[in-house]
Amino acid sequence: MIDYYDNFLEEHVAQLIDMQIREVSWKYDYDSKPNGTQKHWHVFCGHNINVIPDEYEFIIPIWEKIKNVINVELERVYLNAHTFGIEPHIHTDDGDITMIYYPRLDWKIEWGGGTAIYNDKVTEIDTHLVNKGNRLIMFDAHLPHQAQPISRECYQLRTCVVFKTKLK
Repeated sequence: MIDYYDNFLEEHVAQLIDMQIREVSWKYDYDSKPNGTQKHWHVFCGHNINVIPDEYEFIIPIWEKIKNVINVELERVYLNAHTFGIEPHIHTDDGDITMIYYPRLDWKIEWGGGTAIYNDKVTEIDTHLVNKGNRLIMFDAHLPHQAQPISRECYQLRTCVVFKTKLK
């Protein structure tokens, strides 16, 4: 299963999330797969949406809307970010469904930074979803995937909110 939802949140809520994610203090040195060599920016937000630290409460409206779309339980939620020159590994996720929300409303398609989702054998890309502000993508966690590179013409941070979930 691979799906996406444009204009996922009401415009004023999406704008608030866009503003707040720009204020995050990022930590570098996260790896998308064990013993990988390609690091990126990352902030862990929690395992339970009810105990999200105050500085990350802006993700709660995304989760509330997700629960209206699919019946899942939250395993964990975190923020990822990439800049030009960071090329994440192809990897799979634990859990059942991975959801990625793109918060940057000013993101330009020519900057890249979408998500490639491969077939099970990683022989071809099944779907390439571009990074578009206020878009939620959803796919089976076992599918190999990776964030796509950022253009050298981009001086912005490619940010996303990632929800790892289990089906109820």
